[in-house]
Amino acid sequence: MATLVACLAIAIAPHPARADNQPSFVSQDAFIAAHPDLYWRREGARNHARGRYSEAMTAFRRAARYADKPSQAVIAQMLWNGEGVAADRAMAYVWADLAAERGYPDLIATREKFWLALSAEQRERAVAIGGAVFDEFADTVAKPREERALRRARQQITGSRTGRPGTISVFQYDHATGNFDMSDGALYYDARYWSPELYWQWQDRPWKPDPRGKVEIGPIQASPTP
Repeated sequence: MATLVACLAIAIAPHPARADNQPSFVSQDAFIAAHPDLYWRREGARNHARGRYSEAMTAFRRAARYADKPSQAVIAQMLWNGEGVAADRAMAYVWADLAAERGYPDLIATREKFWLALSAEQRERAVAIGGAVFDEFADTVAKPREERALRRARQQITGSRTGRPGTISVFQYDHATGNFDMSDGALYYDARYWSPELYWQWQDRPWKPDPRGKVEIGPIQASPTP
């Protein structure tokens, strides 16, 4: 259940502040609407919070078609728990395996936990049915869908036919507060949010361990006197 909670938290706030001090526009409606993975993930999370599990499952599956790993992980948990659908632990494992495709440690741990809990018959069924799910939702087929959407959205930059933001400002209406959010166009259209390779790196960042590692420094101790 911890993975479900974590995925839903990211669904509401697509990039936690702890990950990278993200600008406010990444949580605004217009930005999210231009990224179908984020849009459908958020719709799924909102419906889940309201107890509308069937609608949540539909939205998460749509996000999953755009290579959204948190949504795929939530689908696995919902199938395991029987939320919005009949419980199906073999299929839940398939989705957990799919969600772990990029090697996120938390999602790998969930996958392995599921596998250990399956019966021999459920494991056999999971192996038999997994191929069809991967054929539709694995990164090799799902990432290109998202990348096409990103390219279309970036080509619609106001005031430019060449896809360059120039000196424009981007205004987004915040339906929650009733205020407008103004962002510098160069930042809004920074490559990390629109260029496929950098976009996937941006999406991976909250899930992958810090490559810099950690060094713990203890109290200073005097050297023994010779």
